[in-house]
Amino acid sequence: MSTAQRYAQAEAEGWSGLWGNMLLTVVKGVMGWLTGSKALLADAFRSAAEAAGAFAALTGLRDNRKLKESKKSKPSHAQDSGKGTGARILMSVLLLIIGLEVGISAIRELVEGVAGAPHWSALAAIAAGWLFKELFSARKERHSGLYCTLAAFIGAGAAITGKALAIPALYYFDPAAALVIAVIVVFNGFQLVQAIARKDARQEAQEEDPNELMQLIQRVEGVVTVESLRAREHGHYVVADIVISVNPRITVLEGQEIAKRVKQLLMKRFLHLTDVSIYVEPYDPGYPYKSNHDPNQEQVPTLLQ
Repeated sequence: MSTAQRYAQAEAEGWSGLWGNMLLTVVKGVMGWLTGSKALLADAFRSAAEAAGAFAALTGLRDNRKLKESKKSKPSHAQDSGKGTGARILMSVLLLIIGLEVGISAIRELVEGVAGAPHWSALAAIAAGWLFKELFSARKERHSGLYCTLAAFIGAGAAITGKALAIPALYYFDPAAALVIAVIVVFNGFQLVQAIARKDARQEAQEEDPNELMQLIQRVEGVVTVESLRAREHGHYVVADIVISVNPRITVLEGQEIAKRVKQLLMKRFLHLTDVSIYVEPYDPGYPYKSNHDPNQEQVPTLLQ
């Protein structure tokens, strides 16, 4: 699969996640309001947060593609972390606000008392939302809200069962499930805040092991050393910026061939890599050597390593 095809696939899945979560937000929100299910309303707010996250990931992916096409400079810390950090900040703030609001509302209802149970159609809406996720969402997204969906189904189902069996105590399961969902959402937001505070950019690329990438690159014939390796997650794929050093006596064309082999090997080995940008530098051993140029080898032709 070519780089353009990988970008196209990642963007298609990003748009699918965005519109899918927006649709789920509207359906769950309307059904939660009509049926009186606090758990379903909480799950609707969670879907809204996922839609915001999908939009942030999609924006970062498109910006990265534009940066790749421009090829103006090497990757810098500002270029690597600016857009990704902004997306994480947006997502963490939304998760925290939504989780706190839902939690406060659920606690208020638990304290004041629950007068009745939601309509049975709330269960149908929750099950339909889960089925929609399983059929039309990317594999990585399918289990992201599984615990929240399960909590909403159990809470609403227990409350509806309490109504059928005339057990008012079971009515409290519905707002209790909303509180559980709120805790999960706040916990996810807190995790993102911790990642931002640590400024650990490598944690974004959870699908790939940087050490494994480094070892694989260093085994490519012609690579002297790996100067830097930065990987960032965009949507469901990972993009990497790598700087390698090669023998300073080889030609530019030979250096490009080495970079091409590195890129082909990485994208073949790691399927989650959307794109790999390879930057080639001449190897400089530094002190105590003043120069890598050996006048005695002036007539020795360079060979592609």
